[in-house]
Amino acid sequence: MAAGNSSTPEAAGTDSDPAGVGSIEVDSAQADAVDRTLFAAPGAAELTRLSAVDTVRARVLLSIEHALLSPGSRLPKTELLAAGLEVSVITARRGLESLVDDGVLVRKRGRGGGTFVADDPPHLNDSAVTAYRADSDAIHRLIDQRSLMESAIVAAAALRATSEQCDELDSLIQASAEAADWHEHHIPDTRFHRLIADISGLPEVPTYLACYGGLTKYFVPYPQEQLEEGRDHHRKLVAALRSRDPMAAVEITRVHVDALRREMFVGLEGSAK
Repeated sequence: MAAGNSSTPEAAGTDSDPAGVGSIEVDSAQADAVDRTLFAAPGAAELTRLSAVDTVRARVLLSIEHALLSPGSRLPKTELLAAGLEVSVITARRGLESLVDDGVLVRKRGRGGGTFVADDPPHLNDSAVTAYRADSDAIHRLIDQRSLMESAIVAAAALRATSEQCDELDSLIQASAEAADWHEHHIPDTRFHRLIADISGLPEVPTYLACYGGLTKYFVPYPQEQLEEGRDHHRKLVAALRSRDPMAAVEITRVHVDALRREMFVGLEGSAK
């Protein structure tokens, strides 16, 4: 939710932008100030104390808990998982290794090998997962902020988007549709949202990107079939941009962002096993 081959992550990167998905330069001091303002919430303070490795643990554990990663299922290659979770490969590897040590994941060698969810993974009372759950109020606040800011951005983009830019947006949707899993999908999906922000030309874009990036820290991997509704929203949004219809673009965006209330792990608490 958000060029070369858009479905292939770049090898280089950092924990802040491992896949090179950023398209807008944001002054670091300004970004720090935005972060302090947006994320000054009780749970968010706890989350910011988590190491990058712990955030990998939490997101994988939440995915398993909510059956988004089922027992025995194979995880993507570490490089792809790192790009999807927006951490470095080293960080992703350390997080996975810690879960192997805990018996949640298993390594298999040889043909068909890789990293798999254990057939009967233990339920861990993990402090990283607790920190994520403590952030439910902060998450809902971020969704509200994203909804308002993204509505303004798509309205402005609808008045500025060129046919070539819409073609590029369509290519990113196609790359998402052709992705093998959520981690591969996340790269063109993020580029989609950042390109629209770039198209809008609004001066508030850095603040929006900070909000958008804050929410991505909470995303957990979803099966590809559950992502098609969001891609359909994106197709309708591009159609609204092509027809220069800002009201239609805003309506589609509000529906798209509101879906996060159901899809993010906070909305899945009732189905936890």
